[in-house]
Parts: sequence; structure tokens; C-alpha cells
Amino acid sequence: MKPLKLTLKNFGPYESEVIDFQKLDQVPVFLISGQTGSGKTTIFEALTFALYGESVTSDRPANSLRSDFAVDTEPTEVTLLFDHQGKQYE
Repeated sequence: MKPLKLTLKNFGPYESEVIDFQKLDQVPVFLISGQTGSGKTTIFEALTFALYGESVTSDRPANSLRSDFAVDTEPTEVTLLFDHQGKQYE
């Protein structure tokens, strides 16, 4: 499975964010880095949530991943576009 694009809306610290993994096609290795609390783990949480509908660990239930800053009327959404064996899935 190769992630292509991860779209987050009101998920963790992200109000609206798109991570385009396709921009990394030409590099053999990349690093997700940043200061404590910048949302690195949330990226992996979002990938797991998009695939399985669950959190990575039991100490972070899925409903706790909604942004504290989200407006009540706006949904929390995670969309993952990925490639697997030559086919794209969303």
C-alpha cells in the first residue's frame, strides 16, 4: 500500500489539511518531524483511522481525535487516497 493523499478536516490539531505524499515520489526516504505537539502522531492516527475506523492505541479512543477547535456543525473527516497493486482506492 502506497499512500498518495491524506485529507484531514477537524482531526486532531488540523482544521483543514492535505498531505500530498505524491510530492515525495522522487525521494527514497522521508522524515515526519516537528516539535512536540505539532501533530506528527496525528498523521499516523489519521492513516489508521482512514483504513480501519479506529485509533492506533486504546488510550486514544477514536472520538477523542476530533479537533477541540472544531465548530459543532462541521464534521470530522479523514480521507485517504492510496495505491495498492496498481489500483487506487479512497
